[in-house]
Amino acid sequence: MKRIIMHWSAGQSTVSDLDREHYHFIVDGHGAVVPGRYNPEANEVIRGGAYAAHTLGCNTGSIGVAVAAMAGAIERPFSAGRCPITGPQLEAFTSLIADLAHTYGIAVTRKTILSHAEVQPTLGIHQRGKWDIAWLPGMKAPADPVIVGDRLRAEIAAKLAKIPRKRLFG
Repeated sequence: MKRIIMHWSAGQSTVSDLDREHYHFIVDGHGAVVPGRYNPEANEVIRGGAYAAHTLGCNTGSIGVAVAAMAGAIERPFSAGRCPITGPQLEAFTSLIADLAHTYGIAVTRKTILSHAEVQPTLGIHQRGKWDIAWLPGMKAPADPVIVGDRLRAEIAAKLAKIPRKRLFG
């Protein structure tokens, strides 16, 4: 696997069957991690319909991780909707992504760990106006998704740095 793409489900704070179909892992509103229908390796090489289809034109080699949140959210004028992202959810989300980055040897960069909203400006793959994740708890309104992504990547990198590395010798 070569990248992790961060999403919000645009649904309730509970994980739905549709969420499980589209993402490899989903974090519910309480911070519990729920596995999706497909393991990340299903997206290593896309064949047929047996994979997590989370990002238009960018599923191959990508792990899709979502927070179950943002039902009814509106970008302008901003409303976080009925189920905004929660603090415990964000904590579990960034910890999960740090663990996945460690497990799969994925570096924390703008091109390898990014939000759905960053795919178009960063990788040049059109995404039909996606704005997840351009808002986090504590923000008054959405911001530039790359700046929000940098904040998430900083949290992920800090957690990744605390994961013990395997020793090659002795």
